[in-house]
Amino acid sequence: MKKRRNVQMIRAVILAGGMTLAAAFPAMADEVVPALTSSGNSVQTVTATSGESYDSIAICRVSNYVNVRAEANTSSAVVGKIYDDCAATILVTVAGEDGDWYQIRSGTVEGYVKSQYFITGAEAEAVAAVVGTTYATVTSDSGLRLREGPSLETAILTTLDSGTSYEVIGEQDGFAHLLIDDTLQGYVSTDYITTRVEFRQAVSLEEEAAMQQEKEQQAAEAQAAIEKLEQTKEENIIPANPAGEGTSHSAEAPPVTDNNTSDSGSQSGTSSAGENGPGYYTPEGEEAVMSATRDAIVAYAKQFLGNPYVYGGSSLTEGTDCSGFVMRVFEHFGISTGRSSRDQAANVKEIAISDVQPGDLLFYASGDTINHVAIYIGGGQIIHAGSSRTGICIANANYRTPYKAGTFLN
Repeated sequence: MKKRRNVQMIRAVILAGGMTLAAAFPAMADEVVPALTSSGNSVQTVTATSGESYDSIAICRVSNYVNVRAEANTSSAVVGKIYDDCAATILVTVAGEDGDWYQIRSGTVEGYVKSQYFITGAEAEAVAAVVGTTYATVTSDSGLRLREGPSLETAILTTLDSGTSYEVIGEQDGFAHLLIDDTLQGYVSTDYITTRVEFRQAVSLEEEAAMQQEKEQQAAEAQAAIEKLEQTKEENIIPANPAGEGTSHSAEAPPVTDNNTSDSGSQSGTSSAGENGPGYYTPEGEEAVMSATRDAIVAYAKQFLGNPYVYGGSSLTEGTDCSGFVMRVFEHFGISTGRSSRDQAANVKEIAISDVQPGDLLFYASGDTINHVAIYIGGGQIIHAGSSRTGICIANANYRTPYKAGTFLN
């Protein structure tokens, strides 16, 4: 990545993705259909060793997307879609309907598209750094220090995780300028990273349908987890004054209050109220309710994967920042967290980072200033509103060094 020269030795990994709204040329009537965002395709690797080698790499330039067809004509079956700024490998150029067509491969899609909708060669190389995203992967086994400036003399901001990839937004004096998340960026030595350029790729009709099905499944899993939580509460409630009894159950059982309360610090699943008045959980019942609560929080959060990041936002569908995401997820379970990551860090019960469980929060800091928050989902992973590039996504919990862990759940 020295002085951009490594762009001439690009490992262009063509990844899944939807469309972008920037347009160079208007799409024809055959292509104009409302767009969907896509994700999760298998990858295809293409090697470009010079500007000339981009003759086999095509970048799509349309207003929305163009259909990929089974044959080189508009009467043949549609086998997929390739969106604006997505990339493909040109397998061969053929004479087709109304001129030249490319036979392309992009992701899992292979078919034909009119050549007029693509740029190649030096023109494609010139825009590769703009339409593609450059990522750096940490190669140091012990992690890599992120510094405030392009020098080993500048302050250390955090330690980055070995094997994890980060977006490159610039380079200077042998240092890559990395975007870590919405609140943190800094510099690392290029001696301890490898770089690649990733492009969006085509999506097949089957994959597009599968992505829609996945979104529906995530919503269904969230609803099922919430219903299980309510059922678990009902099954484990011991009324304080059950019908037909003149005395309450033992006061030694933990009290439970309505999970719909909005009081700051209320603990979802540890309290309830029924027709016989306030009740109690046994220790076993409280444990069952807490486990169901953790599962429900994670499932509820996951249904918003892929939704946009917006600085200062707090909409789970239209756009949110990291703390707005946490606030809205927990609000659904009657838990008031506070608005900013620092408010949330102050309001949680602090726990050891090594003791974090699904549904707990991990906080990240620059120096001693907390500036990012995420929900731990288990398996060493978090879900968070990362950046405008990632939106709401799943990441490694150690993608930057956690500063603090806390919980609203016990």
